[in-house]
Amino acid sequence: MTKKINYKIFSENQWVFPDDILDGFDESLLSLDIARGGNVMIQVLTDTSVSVSDEFSLHVDNANGIRVIPYQLIPVTIHRNSAPKGKPGSTSNYEEVKDFVTRKAPFDVYDATVPMKEKLAYSGRLAFALRFTASRELEPSVQSIKVTLQTGGKEYVIPITLTVHKATIPELKDSRLTVVNWVRPSSLVEHSGSERHSEAYWETYKKLLSHMVDIRNNHLSIAESWKRIPDEAIRDENGRIIDFDLAPYEKALQLAEKAGMTKLYGPYIAHWAKWSEKEIYLLWDWEKKWRITDAEAYRQLKIYFQRIKEMIERNGWQDKYIQPLCDEPQFPNVEDYRTLCGIVRQLFPEVVIHDPVEVYNIAGAAEIICIKQAIYEKYLDEFKELQSLGQRMTYYACGFPAGPTMNRTLDLPLFVGRLSFWMCHRYNFEGYLHWGYHVEGGFDNTNHAGTMAPGNHSIVYYSDVIGDYVDTVRSNNQRAGAEDWELLEIIKEKNEPLAQALVEKCCRTFDDYETDWRKIDGVRKEIFKYADEYSDQKV
Repeated sequence: MTKKINYKIFSENQWVFPDDILDGFDESLLSLDIARGGNVMIQVLTDTSVSVSDEFSLHVDNANGIRVIPYQLIPVTIHRNSAPKGKPGSTSNYEEVKDFVTRKAPFDVYDATVPMKEKLAYSGRLAFALRFTASRELEPSVQSIKVTLQTGGKEYVIPITLTVHKATIPELKDSRLTVVNWVRPSSLVEHSGSERHSEAYWETYKKLLSHMVDIRNNHLSIAESWKRIPDEAIRDENGRIIDFDLAPYEKALQLAEKAGMTKLYGPYIAHWAKWSEKEIYLLWDWEKKWRITDAEAYRQLKIYFQRIKEMIERNGWQDKYIQPLCDEPQFPNVEDYRTLCGIVRQLFPEVVIHDPVEVYNIAGAAEIICIKQAIYEKYLDEFKELQSLGQRMTYYACGFPAGPTMNRTLDLPLFVGRLSFWMCHRYNFEGYLHWGYHVEGGFDNTNHAGTMAPGNHSIVYYSDVIGDYVDTVRSNNQRAGAEDWELLEIIKEKNEPLAQALVEKCCRTFDDYETDWRKIDGVRKEIFKYADEYSDQKV
């Protein structure tokens, strides 16, 4: 008599849905590959309903130098699909987007990954993920690991064959990949339930930093979109800015450095009022609209950058500090942006400027320009020429455009967020930036019903039940993509055409990529093969 199987295994590159049925068992998904210092995850869907406070236990046999971390998968509700190609936001018209979205909205999908401890925190159909983390000191080997999980009155025995590869993921401090997600103080205020810069605020911020570092986010950027942190400027009795208090910001950067961030970004200092106008204004005294060419703007900038230099010197951040100036310069205001870069360099010659930009006629303005993915491909020849001249580049994704363009939204294939890091090799970018890390209030009271593309605003959630940030299968994909980048970098240093060919098997452009998770899993095994082969070879 055939024993009934009470669970189904899913790849870390697959979406799992609460209405999925246990219609088969793919034993190949129990054979996993992991780099030393790396991670891999599987997802498990069961036929069991569990309740809050159900007891939970985990037992792991035969794991040598491997840590196993269990997470309960929690669904979120998607009310609207991502918008059609070239448009921002979301749509309720499925016919416009059926060629690229995974499901017609509304639907539920497992996204949040809540740590499983002695008791469960959420009720519903039991789905869980097992994350395997390998020590860097391990010898290459094949391990037969048995994971036994008990909860809801049932026992789940998961036999894993784990191949530990020779290739090694470097420590975060040694990575050459730039990974930036924005931290928003207003969201920290909301999640901490307290005032800005209170003790509870800083404790919530430290929890967020821990999650960021865990998914290989190594550059810290604090930004309220393009708005200012409101309490920096010091004014006289007439409201005239006479100084700046950077103490709270300095503390934020100090905590980030302590958490493991390798680069520390200053806040934006200027912006345009309308994208179609030529003027860029200082963000202080916004209602007065001091254009960056005004003498008053220069006076304020002199004071501000004197305080920035003092902060850097106090903390020894000469090799860590990076200064954004203006979020998304446009073609009409690119000359004002160039002028701003020149003024800042005159005031602070050593500063490294890094900004998201939507223009190509910007040669020589900033040390590092961060190009929106769709803008890069629209002006591909112009940007490649800049790169050939030595212009350093990263790239970013945000809410526009939506459509099939690579992003980490909830109705595109899950692995698209992972392939975003492969594209850094495809186009020789130094790294990747996304604004939406923790913006939404939390999945406990959120259903992704807004006008943004679903999930664009966050890849971690704040849980009022847990009292902490919780990761998602999409944030796991960020870590996985960053680790893939490291393996591809090993190959690229010895055989760049091979690395490029492996990337192009899965993604050619930001809109042209494989949509079958099985192909992604298969190419990843090839990447391990070659990364192992080249690991001991000298350049």
